Amino acid sequence: MKLTNATEQAIAIIAILATQDEEMPASSKAIYQKLSVSQSYVKKLLRKLVVSKIIEGVSGNNGGFYIEKSLRDISLLDIVEAIEGPFYSFPHIGVLERAFSDFNEIAQNGNETITEVFTQADIAWNEELRNVTVQDVLSDVFKNYGEIPRRDWNQYV
Repeated sequence: MKLTNATEQAIAIIAILATQDEEMPASSKAIYQKLSVSQSYVKKLLRKLVVSKIIEGVSGNNGGFYIEKSLRDISLLDIVEAIEGPFYSFPHIGVLERAFSDFNEIAQNGNETITEVFTQADIAWNEELRNVTVQDVLSDVFKNYGEIPRRDWNQYV
């Protein structure tokens, strides 16, 4: 599986919200303008993040979005799965079984071996992303600043 552009855009949304002034949620307009993508597209991404309970939205004139959880409780895996769904690198559509059907048991053993290799790789991938939080990333990015800077992104629209 190849991650789509939506994953990078969702990570950018989380970075915007993580650095948003805590007094005011970031508007969807501010977000889609910062990302330079369509409003309808950003709203789809925001909805996925809301459904996954990573962010929350507020309605009204001063409405917008904010991060619902502690940055320490949001992993990169949470973001990837919110946008892409669960990660499975091996499609397993039956090509090996069909191609080697005259080798019945040997083909089945080969298929199981290949599937297990990819399953273990998927587990390692998931574990790596599960162990990296948004807080970890932002702390590394802003390590020379002492703390994560805040701004009102709504002022930049």
